[in-house]
Amino acid sequence: MALSTFSDLKTSVANYLNRTDLTSVIPDFITLTENRLNRDLRVRANLIRAETTTTADTAFYNLPSDLIELRNITYDTESRSYALEYLSPESISREYGVYTSGMPRAYTNLGKNIKLSPTPDAAYTININYFKKLIALSDSNTTNNILDEFPELYIFSSCLEGAVYLNDSEQTQRFAALYDRTINDVREAEEKARYSGTVMTTTVQGDPGGMVRRGAWYNG
Repeated sequence: MALSTFSDLKTSVANYLNRTDLTSVIPDFITLTENRLNRDLRVRANLIRAETTTTADTAFYNLPSDLIELRNITYDTESRSYALEYLSPESISREYGVYTSGMPRAYTNLGKNIKLSPTPDAAYTININYFKKLIALSDSNTTNNILDEFPELYIFSSCLEGAVYLNDSEQTQRFAALYDRTINDVREAEEKARYSGTVMTTTVQGDPGGMVRRGAWYNG
């Protein structure tokens, strides 16, 4: 059967578990699955870019509310692209303490905020590249990009949650093994895709961001 909507998924979970009495709790299995996938899954399908324009003399900026993991931060000019260097809060003060303001070259992560260093002295457009949370499935939101691309992750993990709920150790082991094998396959495929076609970039000494020449593809 097709497995492209919330309704399809609920039906498949019931079929895989061979149960007809779990209708009220299968949505909970799916919610727990989405929590697991938010922890486990880092794929191109949930990698997005958000733009933020800096304000002169302002060092702190909010991260996107749907962020689960920050990939990197870049700053583009007309001729080149900079990847800002990540430093710990202690290191950023030590490395850039003498630079009161200027073009941002590094950042640190402080909870739901980032701090740029040096403090921007003008308006710069920075790109926050990050992995976003799954858009949760529901009766009103019937699909998402992860269900479209990796339906087996949804089905095996939801069945794993169902087996735990049923206290079925044999089925728990079965679906745990299926989920682990599938997510490892996905990670391996994503790793290969991430580096396929990457071109060599040029890093300039003294540039903490690792400059990328114009015309080269930056694999952000």
